[in-house]
Amino acid sequence: MTLSTLLSERAKSIPDNICITFEKKKFSYFAIDDLVTNIAGGLKALGVESRDRIAILMDNCPEYIVSYFAILRAGGVAVPINTFLTPDEISYILNDSNCKFLIYNNSFSSHAEKIIKTIPDIKIFMFNEIPQIPLYPPLLKGEIATPTLLQGGEGELTDDEVAVLLYTSGTTGFPKGAMLTHRNLLSNAEACMKVMNVSSKDRILLFLPLFHSFSFTVCVILPIYAGARIILLKSVKPFSKVINSIFKGRTTLFIAVPTVYNVLSKKRMPFIARCLFKLLINIRACISGAAALPEDTIHAFEKRFNIPLIEGYGLTEASPVVAVNPLKGIRKPASVGPPVPGVEAAVVGEDGRKLPAGETGELIVKGPNVMKGYFNKPEETETVLRDGWLYTGDMARIDEDGYIYIVDRKKDLIIIDGMNVYPREVEDFILKHPSVEECAMVGIPDGKGSETPILYIRKKEDAVIGETEIRNYLKGRIAQFKNPKKIIFIDQFPKTATGKIKKTELRKQVKLF
Repeated sequence: MTLSTLLSERAKSIPDNICITFEKKKFSYFAIDDLVTNIAGGLKALGVESRDRIAILMDNCPEYIVSYFAILRAGGVAVPINTFLTPDEISYILNDSNCKFLIYNNSFSSHAEKIIKTIPDIKIFMFNEIPQIPLYPPLLKGEIATPTLLQGGEGELTDDEVAVLLYTSGTTGFPKGAMLTHRNLLSNAEACMKVMNVSSKDRILLFLPLFHSFSFTVCVILPIYAGARIILLKSVKPFSKVINSIFKGRTTLFIAVPTVYNVLSKKRMPFIARCLFKLLINIRACISGAAALPEDTIHAFEKRFNIPLIEGYGLTEASPVVAVNPLKGIRKPASVGPPVPGVEAAVVGEDGRKLPAGETGELIVKGPNVMKGYFNKPEETETVLRDGWLYTGDMARIDEDGYIYIVDRKKDLIIIDGMNVYPREVEDFILKHPSVEECAMVGIPDGKGSETPILYIRKKEDAVIGETEIRNYLKGRIAQFKNPKKIIFIDQFPKTATGKIKKTELRKQVKLF
């Protein structure tokens, strides 16, 4: 089975069931599947061939989900684009993945104009609101969605074919495309369904960005797999819309990142409002992912709302869910739970040997959810995929019950509100400034489930430069969420004997300022 055939099967078995609600619109499984077929036919007519990479640059909307599945039905590979990136950063991904097409909506018209100047060979198409289908004839013409045009598309593909390229930062500081197959994603959705007890009766609220691996697997593929309903919001802002959707949409599963739970656990609510919230709410469980969840937040949230808050762990290269605390059975708040069904986990030392229970080492995982590799990067692939195991780069320990405890990250990756930021990328930009001699960026836990990026700079001798100039220099060159929250100028960096900057020492020094 492929992701496209999964959707078709649901359209046949439960055609009238609601698949997506968005604002005041409702789309049945049959309607979504029919739209997917139409757009897939349009893509084939425009020259999309099997295994072509097609990027999606949209904010949250039904058109995003339709485009994603249409790309797969046409035999292509979807390349979701982080909407917080600058046009230059997006162009890097489009070039690296050799994308032939870019589908976007009017929120990103200015980005598209800049991208076409950088990559003149790429074909770009705007896909706006579904009711405006007649206004977009190049892609959306029902008469071209014929079986003949669709041949050579998904019909040639197996579940071991790449479905999506998800870009994530790596050891070089430049994004790499993790190749996730249909089998990777479907097996992960099936495992999550078992652990979270998801059924066709569930209604899953989706306000996290659709380009994120966590949100798409858990909030799109999983509910479609179960035949459940997706309650889609454009974004988390304003948060009042999220609260309203919980009640109006009768949400049963709430999926979010730690910062959202931290806000909810501390948000001021009158006593009567809290009582009504508990009385009227339909949520049976809350799931947290994409970043570490502080234990204090779990206790505060559960005490306040009397709803179980389940923490999980994953990474893009694992489709992404690796472990989740079970809804039924023992929950250990300080851990991320045991591996989901079908996934194995172990901890290894520097010599590569597996360590006994309780000892800390690098976490490695194995299972049908582990990526095929990095696109066109065999050396990087060999570094993280060894003998069937994915080396996560995270330091962890596993107890005797098989529960995983994430201790630290082996990599310097900084996670800000569930978004990955690799310091090297920012450092490379800063080092190009004529007044900068050395720099280093570190992440400091903020106690709310996120991290604060701190940038240290050593100026060149006699250079005159301040924080304002650095911020102006970064503006427009990197995405806003990658910008440091604090800039500290330093006379000398702490270094190892080989001249490498000791970032662990820098993290300690932050407390001094």
